Amino acid sequence: MKKRIALLLILALALGAAGCAAPGGPEVVVIDPPAAYVTLPPDAYTEPSQGPVSPAETAVPTAVPTAEPTPEPEPTPEPIPVSVEQAIAWYEYYPLDYEPVEREKELPNHPIEEPRFAMGEDGIYHSSEADNDGESVIMLTGDLMCQTRQQEAGKTATGYDFRGSFDFVRNVFKKADLVVGNLEATLSESAPYMAEMIDVEERPHLNAPATFLEAIRDAGYDLVVMSNNHNCDTGVRGIYDTLDRVDEYKLIHTGLYRNAAECRYVVVDVNGINVGFMSYATYFNHKEEHLTSDGVRILLNPYSKEIVERDVAAVKAAGAEYVMVYIHWGVEYENVPAEEQYVWAQELADAGVDYIIGSHPHALQPYDRITASDGRIVPIVYSMGNFVSHQKKVVTKDTIILRIKLARDENGNIYMKDEGYIPCRVFLSYKNRDYAVVPVSYPYNGGDYSEYFAPAYERITGIIGNTIDIMGTL
Repeated sequence: MKKRIALLLILALALGAAGCAAPGGPEVVVIDPPAAYVTLPPDAYTEPSQGPVSPAETAVPTAVPTAEPTPEPEPTPEPIPVSVEQAIAWYEYYPLDYEPVEREKELPNHPIEEPRFAMGEDGIYHSSEADNDGESVIMLTGDLMCQTRQQEAGKTATGYDFRGSFDFVRNVFKKADLVVGNLEATLSESAPYMAEMIDVEERPHLNAPATFLEAIRDAGYDLVVMSNNHNCDTGVRGIYDTLDRVDEYKLIHTGLYRNAAECRYVVVDVNGINVGFMSYATYFNHKEEHLTSDGVRILLNPYSKEIVERDVAAVKAAGAEYVMVYIHWGVEYENVPAEEQYVWAQELADAGVDYIIGSHPHALQPYDRITASDGRIVPIVYSMGNFVSHQKKVVTKDTIILRIKLARDENGNIYMKDEGYIPCRVFLSYKNRDYAVVPVSYPYNGGDYSEYFAPAYERITGIIGNTIDIMGTL
């Protein structure tokens, strides 16, 4: 089985899908993957028969009329599943070890409002609130998780309500042109929720009610990145369910896909500046073994240097002027990056990424600036930590809101005008809100006081370092 898993990942990295459907039509843009050397077992392929070589083929040719070169054939788009059942048949190798659940679909507590961003005919998301003043304020957060105790606390007589977790940051997010977070959960009614089944196959089972997305939208998020180690927790059906729910709640998303025609990136016009976003994961809890090689390649977004180089070229061709990447990596509960994070960070920078945001450790890790091979200075936060979760360890409760301001110079080039962060802490309970994330610096906390604010502030600023500005004071 381990050999099969390794083969699946090798194939996924070598053959990763890169095409995406053009807006408003069925045309598929196929970008050839980079060349890769893949060692397959002897029974995995058959050498094509060459047959005998005739003398005419080896003789020195005499002068003949020059023929028109044969045009390269158009790439054939990969087939797209017409139903979830067909996707399961194509992409799932064998099911996960739990009984499917039959339940009513979770309905939102309030009607789902129209988002401020909508995709234009150019394939770029545009905001109805843009004033196009040449500056873009983007706020980014870490892991958005909805775990057992959160689900228990959010249960109501009619469903689930998680909006209180964001009551103390909602006004902060209103100051941003775009708000981005890492959605680390599946949202499938057909599988047990985590409050019903904590572990599946000895791994945490991060499946949550879809109304968690209502809280995310209500908080002010516009875009969620979705590539993480829990992508396979509810199988192919759960991947489709999750993407359906994210679409229903009208969030922009990238990092998890239904088919090979979907873009591996999104481009967002953030107040006049086109920003590209991608999302990758380096680990899938070994549950990717439940997928076929096509399932791994098409539905997930495993990280490789070659895939990122391909995607950066594609997102820039699609209009991105600045490229940001979330990458799921590192060791859980550690404030110090693992050695491979430094290697991958340099690969991302050299590939053309302009800003790197790490996730997965559930703990904050330092901010730094690295130099790309072309001389660009690339900021990085090695891990943003949890933004909301039920985890109890102190290291899992410290978090930040990263705020960056992009601007356009007189020559039309994009540059980082300003960046800083707001230190925050996740409370099990704060002013009768369960699992609430609260800024610990003034004035973002509204002048509130807690004995936990100062220790959290000291820990957070000590980990992030002094290269980036702290927003607010104790």
